[in-house]
Amino acid sequence: MNALLGLFPAALLASAALAQQFSGQPVTMIVNYTAGGPTDVEARVVAQHLPKHLQGVTSVVVRNVGGAGGRIGVNQLGEASAKDRLNIGFFTWNPVDQLVQNETLRVRYNDFKLIAGMHQATLLYIRRDTAPGISRPADLAKAKPFRAGALSPTSHSTILQRLALELLGAKFDTIYGYKGIRDIDVAMRQGDIQVSTNSVSGWYSSTKPLLIDPGIAIPLVQYDHARADGSLGRSPELPDVPTFIEVYKEIWGKDALPSGDKWQALQMLTRIMDSMYRTVFMPPNAPEAAAAEMRAAFVNLAKDEAFIADFEKVTKAKPSFIIGAKGDRIIAELGNVQPAFVSFLRKYIETK
Repeated sequence: MNALLGLFPAALLASAALAQQFSGQPVTMIVNYTAGGPTDVEARVVAQHLPKHLQGVTSVVVRNVGGAGGRIGVNQLGEASAKDRLNIGFFTWNPVDQLVQNETLRVRYNDFKLIAGMHQATLLYIRRDTAPGISRPADLAKAKPFRAGALSPTSHSTILQRLALELLGAKFDTIYGYKGIRDIDVAMRQGDIQVSTNSVSGWYSSTKPLLIDPGIAIPLVQYDHARADGSLGRSPELPDVPTFIEVYKEIWGKDALPSGDKWQALQMLTRIMDSMYRTVFMPPNAPEAAAAEMRAAFVNLAKDEAFIADFEKVTKAKPSFIIGAKGDRIIAELGNVQPAFVSFLRKYIETK
């Protein structure tokens, strides 16, 4: 965890501690998905423990602003008034919206003040009764046409899910418009859809008890996790779930490797989201001193044993923060994407 904290100068920590920008001020945390979902679950653990690391703050109030694939909450923070400039956002962010210049995203992520990012592994899962029957992930190849639940067409999770299923040779329709992953899990339990995606925290807090433990569904694939040595493989958070490449080889042959634009897109989006799946931002008009103080609070939060224990109890995974230079590089990368990739992404979304 500490290895991901990035470069955070000690002098800045000291000056932030003296700033006390938040003392006596109300602090609201905007969560860009509905209550009960994985983003909300993590946000509430953070909100519970964050006040002890902000001098003069007794509580952080969580406000769920779901809808439009998370964009409503993002816009609300991005357009914060002067009185709300000390608010923070705890988001499952969607860099795709910025890459394709989605008109409903009225603020750029680069304009926010990045406080922290959090790593999350993600995976797909499928109902066992998907015709003619699923007993192992490679059975996807023989499945009859099914329905996959999704958020908005431009959501990173939607696009990754579509890319993965198409590369694995599945025949499916995507059902868009769910407000949150919890809603999708409920629809899947009811049999309205057969496949969906979740992050590791949502997997353990919602999907596993609702769908896996009762025997309704099985894990399908996890996106290949980048290890410290640069190799790809299973995330330590999901040691028993096969990776996309593992299932791809089982379906197409042990020497088979994916290629083409869809594979390149899957790799790039996986790399960004695997590194920083959740993000914590402050509004563009937040004072620099307040942003520095909030970053210092998250540095201390990342070392808070009580927070770590509560987070792990709820999500079954230790929190893994990115604070500092590495997170800034990921945000900056959004402005350096090749035009050909952006063009492919736009066309891909249009062919939903």
